[in-house]
Amino acid sequence: MLGAVAALPLHAFATLSDPEIAHGVSTRAGGVSRGAYATLNLGSSVGDESEHVAENRSRFARALGFPPERLITTPQVHGTSVLAVDSTTAAGALQTRADILISDCPGYLLMQRFADCVPLLFWHPEARAVGVAHAGWRGTALGVGARTVEALASTYGAAPSGLRAAIGPSIGPCCFEVGEEVVAAFPAVEGAVSDGSSGRPHLDLWELNRRALVAAGVPPDKIELSNVCTRCHGAQFFSHRELGYPAGRFGAAIALTPMSDRSEAQLD
Repeated sequence: MLGAVAALPLHAFATLSDPEIAHGVSTRAGGVSRGAYATLNLGSSVGDESEHVAENRSRFARALGFPPERLITTPQVHGTSVLAVDSTTAAGALQTRADILISDCPGYLLMQRFADCVPLLFWHPEARAVGVAHAGWRGTALGVGARTVEALASTYGAAPSGLRAAIGPSIGPCCFEVGEEVVAAFPAVEGAVSDGSSGRPHLDLWELNRRALVAAGVPPDKIELSNVCTRCHGAQFFSHRELGYPAGRFGAAIALTPMSDRSEAQLD
């Protein structure tokens, strides 16, 4: 569903609707970037002007109720490394390569950036822990979703059976045409690959990530799919397949709100 928060349109999920947390997926609208990056580009490594990216990130953070300095993101490398964000690690996040961010500390807005890759968002109400992961086809093949579930469990005692998860806007099976070498990276691809009009395979990253989360113990009825293809909706979301290079990046973010049942000292 789409809702307007502080003048920014944000994609949100019913399964993550909870006063304990804030979450949202940005669109292209509401920023200051120009040209291929118009307008709310949140990516700092795609050639956009740094001051524009900083302003866009500030707007995204404030739209979700956080000061810009509380937005935490990392360099992404299509891997499975995890950064557990707290008062010790937050300051070094921009120098830490990780595609998975997790936290049980209120007040840190965890964000990753996308332009066809799959955003994965996680919330565990009992453990009061959140996570966001970046899953392109390589990350999906490496098990980013399961790795996030495992990290939340081992770090915060967040049992998989208590997790709620969302699979955000990303390239859909309608548009994700790949080569046989990509299909071969998935040993259990049956039912998640089809032939497109070109006769080349089309991969369903939504279904592959959903299956991986279920296999990791997340209840199927607690996994929500946006079913929004970024290439089909290139005017709304940045899409590398649709726009080519350069293209901006939209963001997916989640956080425990400062009002959560935690000590205020953690916010100092």
